[in-house]
Amino acid sequence: MLELDLSDRTKPFTPGEKVVIVEVMNDKVWTVRPVTVIKDSADEIALWLAPGTVTLYPSGPQHGEHTVRQWIAGDWELINRTWGPPGKLRLTRPGDAFEVWASPGMHDDGTAWYVNLQDPLRRVGAGFTTMDHLLDILVSPDLQSWEWKDEAEFEFAQEAGLFSASRAAEIRALGLDIIQAVETAQPPWDPSWATWNPEP
Repeated sequence: MLELDLSDRTKPFTPGEKVVIVEVMNDKVWTVRPVTVIKDSADEIALWLAPGTVTLYPSGPQHGEHTVRQWIAGDWELINRTWGPPGKLRLTRPGDAFEVWASPGMHDDGTAWYVNLQDPLRRVGAGFTTMDHLLDILVSPDLQSWEWKDEAEFEFAQEAGLFSASRAAEIRALGLDIIQAVETAQPPWDPSWATWNPEP
């Protein structure tokens, strides 16, 4: 049986500390991803999901309508999945309802900034809890263009009753605020993380 300390924690974690990011849907664990704390301060949280990390993830098809139906039914089983390269740097600020994901060398290979709309990270004994909001934004490495991601999945979640119309409007409005910030050259994250190297 999976046992995680999900009680509230106020003290920041120390750089280098090993913790987990736990997604929780209706009091049931959806995913568990072990990460290393790079930074945990009042103005920024940076967490590194290294390639080769063994995560806990639901079995069966991933994403799309299947995932929404699982969330509504509360019916899934977790299995081990190994996270592939190049790894993921997860960036946010305390209280922000989104993370920005980057990968090492993203400027070299053209990988986009991935803005994942989600519950704000909540610091707990085991690390952090959150839950995905399905709708995402891809932003070019140079911050000159963007596009929505997973809009069909987000729309289906509303049709299925997972998100009310007002809740869905709040999620999209936050995405629009982020887009506006990017378009005015004020991204709500530090772009210098694009050159971060996980190797000491």
